[in-house]
Amino acid sequence: MKKIISYTLSQFLLISILLSLFLVLSCTQEKAQEPIYDSGGEILSGTNKGHNYRFGSEAAAKLALDFSTAFVNKNYAFLSKENFKDTMFFYPEKGLERLEFDIATAVEIIKSMHEPYDSITRSVYDVIPVVPSYDEGLTVVMFPFTETRYKKDGSEEKYHFFERHYIREGKITGVRKWSREE
Repeated sequence: MKKIISYTLSQFLLISILLSLFLVLSCTQEKAQEPIYDSGGEILSGTNKGHNYRFGSEAAAKLALDFSTAFVNKNYAFLSKENFKDTMFFYPEKGLERLEFDIATAVEIIKSMHEPYDSITRSVYDVIPVVPSYDEGLTVVMFPFTETRYKKDGSEEKYHFFERHYIREGKITGVRKWSREE
């Protein structure tokens, strides 16, 4: 009789453990995950209001960052027909109107931008390429960065920028820039 009670007790204990394990596992639900969307965001104003975006290519992101690096390194050879359309636009950060020019003029403008400085450095925070639903042939690459300008007189200027590079057919067609002083 003692053996039967001992045997029944161990069966009861085993069944209790298995039942507890079953209850714990069945009550534990996986955390509901957000669905992954192919597109998102929304254009809130202007002629393309209501359209959205999908992620663009890493190649477009790299092209925009390579231009940023070429700018600070005074690599004017980067401004070529390989990387840019024949004409491009630029919206300066100080709220000026849209400017349009060819590659040779762009080189001269960038040289004049460097004139007061010994050097310029940039620290890019992140880069996001997106393709707007209203134009599948366009990629807009956005990235914020901090720029330090080292003047020839030894002083420094520090700015925070946000740029949007417009890329079509693997070439930069324009840049729009916003800034704030530190």
